Amino acid sequence: MHASGRIGEGSVTFDEFLDLHLPALGNYAGVLAGDRQAAHDVLVDALITVQLRWDRIGRMASPAGYARRVITTTFLDARRTAARRRTFSTNEPPERLHHDDGPSRVDDRDQLADMLDGLPDRQRAAVVLRFYLDLPDEEIAAALDCSKGAVRTLISRGLQQLRAVVQASGPSQPRVGRHQP
Repeated sequence: MHASGRIGEGSVTFDEFLDLHLPALGNYAGVLAGDRQAAHDVLVDALITVQLRWDRIGRMASPAGYARRVITTTFLDARRTAARRRTFSTNEPPERLHHDDGPSRVDDRDQLADMLDGLPDRQRAAVVLRFYLDLPDEEIAAALDCSKGAVRTLISRGLQQLRAVVQASGPSQPRVGRHQP
């Protein structure tokens, strides 16, 4: 059946789904991947998977939630594959790029992306799902295919690591994971 054909009573077409959710899914992939090209690759691969399974996904209560899960899984798989390639291609640790512009501070968005990039992949995904998409533990657990307790642990450890980075960079940096008055 063609992707834009009607699947069943009460369901939306894949094209209608994209019209409604593509911007938000693209933003999520961007924050998750931290890099425009990587986000594009993850999003395209995930949407291909969703489209191929649309006859089932289109009838779900939350196709957007399922699409986020596919994006998350695609991102984690891509990171694992890239890590394996680096491991096999060299014995040297990968070089990290450090941007130190002295008095001209790096944009907050760039700082956050660098900080998120330092987190392990599942912690990064959990933190992004919680603080960017404001999802509850149940939805994060579904996206990461883990328990709610594991979600809380991933977020706690991720925030702990982010706070350590902020504290090491100096007092003028924003506090991560804490509400300011």
